[in-house]
Amino acid sequence: MPKLRLTAAAVDRFQPPAKGQVEYYDAHLPAFGLRVSYSGAKAWFVMTRINGKLTRLTLGRYPALSLAEAREKARQVIENAKAGGDPRRLEAEERRRKAKEQQTTFRGTAALFMERYVERELRPNTAREYRRILQGSDTAAWRDRPISSISKDDVVDLLHRIEERGSPAAANRALAYLGKFFNWSLEQDLITVSPTAKVRALSSGKSRERVLTPEELAWLWCTLNGYPGLFGGLFKVLLLTGQRRSEVAGMRWDELRSLNTSEAVWHLPPERTKNAQSHLVPLAPAVRTILQMLPRTGPLVFSTTSKTAVSGFSKAKRQLDLRIAQLRSDEHLASLLPWTLHDLRRTMVTTMNERLSVPPHVVEAVVNHISGPAKRGVAGVYNRAIYLNERRNALNHWADYVTRLVCDNHASDSMALQFAQGLAQQEQIPSRPARLIAAMPEVHLQS
Repeated sequence: MPKLRLTAAAVDRFQPPAKGQVEYYDAHLPAFGLRVSYSGAKAWFVMTRINGKLTRLTLGRYPALSLAEAREKARQVIENAKAGGDPRRLEAEERRRKAKEQQTTFRGTAALFMERYVERELRPNTAREYRRILQGSDTAAWRDRPISSISKDDVVDLLHRIEERGSPAAANRALAYLGKFFNWSLEQDLITVSPTAKVRALSSGKSRERVLTPEELAWLWCTLNGYPGLFGGLFKVLLLTGQRRSEVAGMRWDELRSLNTSEAVWHLPPERTKNAQSHLVPLAPAVRTILQMLPRTGPLVFSTTSKTAVSGFSKAKRQLDLRIAQLRSDEHLASLLPWTLHDLRRTMVTTMNERLSVPPHVVEAVVNHISGPAKRGVAGVYNRAIYLNERRNALNHWADYVTRLVCDNHASDSMALQFAQGLAQQEQIPSRPARLIAAMPEVHLQS
């Protein structure tokens, strides 16, 4: 057991033995030393008596623990042992203190919240949104901070950063998720006041009313026909089915039934829908064609990794807007008014009701709503009709309406009337005149 005055330079020079380990004791503090193993690992130790028994305690590894720090720690252990204390108990208490401190960081508290509340109580889609806010890039700077140090100013700054990306609605959602998280932390006595308590939403959050006009739909569809990458097909399916963005993005091949036939249907299981109700989406020929042209790289239809659903909607939407704006600029036309992907769903619903004369209960069924009078209350208990044929008819005509807008500006007039008459005959209800779309200027797109 070599004994010498340990210095930082000497510790660096120590070479591992051919086998086993060798210990170097410090001439300055004889009970303190360094153990070097054949693997090259170097660990500090101290020898002291605990309850009359000579005991070796490991202090930490070099270089994570420096020579000066290890020597000081050895002195404290020796003094505590002389005073009758047990350094091992003190070390255990220190580990518990550090573990509790780690738990009360934003990162640790968020992990507890996800485990004890979100993952147990909430649907997968909602859990994913909580994960994105609490464990994503927006709150990355908070991760190692004590949760009690997060202030109202921190929250407001975060919301402004999200809003500046062009996402005021996302900022409002972030505030709602953070509010729930901090209120839970308050209930667990991890904080004494919530930093979101007096933070107001940055935007009003009023219900949107944006519905794209036939001309706007024509420009959108024409642009999508030349839009590259996976998002071109995804945006088309989003438009032609009217389903929610998360539902389309998470589409799986095993959810698609009879894809190569006119009876093709997309079956959404309860865990993938907002209202936790299974949902059948008949697939129009145009949608089937889009899906059949996509490569199969894994279980997910829209995926670049074959393991996770496609992401980056904001960037893809901005690129689409720029593409449409450039095409319209070439024709000396102004850019389209701002619109969101969810506006496509509202546009389909509105058009089915006002232009294609689809009965309201069929429209409700198409978008998996259970709020209509035919499905509410006692009526909903007995009315289990799924209107699958009517839904297929509605979605087929909607797809025809969209895809023909570019080719024939007036085709939708007669199509709307024929569709209304077809539904009236099918359901034995008096037909009513279809609202005809206004004359639409010709659209000339450069290739």
